[in-house]
Amino acid sequence: MNAIKGISMKTGLLTGAAMLAMFAFGAQAQATVVHIGFNGAGATGHASLTVGADTTAGDPTGAQVITDASGSVSVGTQKFAITGVLARNFAPPNDAVPTSDDLPFPPVPFPASYSALGVLNPPGMDTAITFDDLYYADGSPRTCWDYPYSGGFLDPYGVMFTLDNGGFLDLWSDGVMPGGLTYGFALMQPSMDPAGNWVSDFQFSGVRAAVPEPDFMWLFGAGLLGLFAWRKSAESRKMLPNR
Repeated sequence: MNAIKGISMKTGLLTGAAMLAMFAFGAQAQATVVHIGFNGAGATGHASLTVGADTTAGDPTGAQVITDASGSVSVGTQKFAITGVLARNFAPPNDAVPTSDDLPFPPVPFPASYSALGVLNPPGMDTAITFDDLYYADGSPRTCWDYPYSGGFLDPYGVMFTLDNGGFLDLWSDGVMPGGLTYGFALMQPSMDPAGNWVSDFQFSGVRAAVPEPDFMWLFGAGLLGLFAWRKSAESRKMLPNR
């Protein structure tokens, strides 16, 4: 596994609530757009992910591929627009699944979509940040032979967002660890050096993420509450005597 990670009036209320319900559940049913929100120490962001069928042989069962994204992310005092996702380059893994019989848990193969982006200063021994742009609606399985955790809507490689400044943001899931489900991110600034980009900020764990993003769920809930209030009002009017 890559050591660097090892490591979303009566008629008016009814229409509004119906639109919110269609937006929330229709997108998931069609598996085309997923809204996510995430935040950590000094970082917050939201994105709309375009998700489609993953036809790459060798990827985990249940995986879908993220083909596009939009949104924004703020890291410290910096704010960037998310302009898309970096296409997978199907790089060979930097280590191999061992054949030893004394592994602490059953080995699993790397996703075929395993990809890498060169960087100049990773906080580890590697020279790349890994990604696979895969999304798991039902939670990711294990995808690292030497890493036991899983269960996020991303796996430990995650999705590589492209940013409006020419840089990149990798968001991944560490899985359900002893402290709960956690995510991480790494922000890469563009560099003129052909050897790679510059890692300017990162948080390997402790990042919270949700699908759909919490603000959207609040709006959806508010729409349902409005519909409920209208129904109660209508029922009360029915009980009034005719005048």
